[in-house]
Amino acid sequence: MQQQKINMDPHFSESSYIVNRDLFKNYDPVDMSEKSKSSFDPKSGRFEIAVLGETYFIDYPSGIVLNAQSEEFDNYSIKIFILRYLMNADGKENTNQWISFKEFPDGPIYYANFHKRCLQVFAQIGNQNPESLKDYMKVLNGVPFDKGDLSWQFTVMPGVDIVWILWFGDDEFEAESQILFDKKLTNVFNIKDLAILGDVLMISLKTFTFSLGSEKN
Repeated sequence: MQQQKINMDPHFSESSYIVNRDLFKNYDPVDMSEKSKSSFDPKSGRFEIAVLGETYFIDYPSGIVLNAQSEEFDNYSIKIFILRYLMNADGKENTNQWISFKEFPDGPIYYANFHKRCLQVFAQIGNQNPESLKDYMKVLNGVPFDKGDLSWQFTVMPGVDIVWILWFGDDEFEAESQILFDKKLTNVFNIKDLAILGDVLMISLKTFTFSLGSEKN
């Protein structure tokens, strides 16, 4: 089934989650499982997929997304992103051609929002807590990418690899960051999906950094 473009709230509301759950039931679960490289148990009617090292379960055909404890939770960005990926994954291998948010169709239109909500947040966290960022990349098995002051390539979920790059700030220049996506994702995600991915990444990074800070106190 072709990817369906919908007018989706990029700020990850419950209504967007409901819209995508309604779409989800129209897709074949076996086909989604194969193309997304995620497991599907036909007996239980449940998908299992790992996102940034965390396990999630997705019930079919309801589209209800549960955490690793099979419980409901209120992070709608991750729920929507998982459903979007299951519906639109094409099973193709990574190209290892890396492009920025701006290079996606409609990227320039949404870039200012992505820069504020994602790139600036990542740059600030990485600049202030580089050791926490390094620890986070170790957990995600990130591979050094040899760009900027710090950079890694890592897997968000099966079939979705990205690169993020950090340049430290100083007295003259603010810290900067960049996130690169495999070019194949232009056929998987629309630009609002990428905006959601940005929030998924930042929520995960902030949660990890906060948990490390709490342990030290």
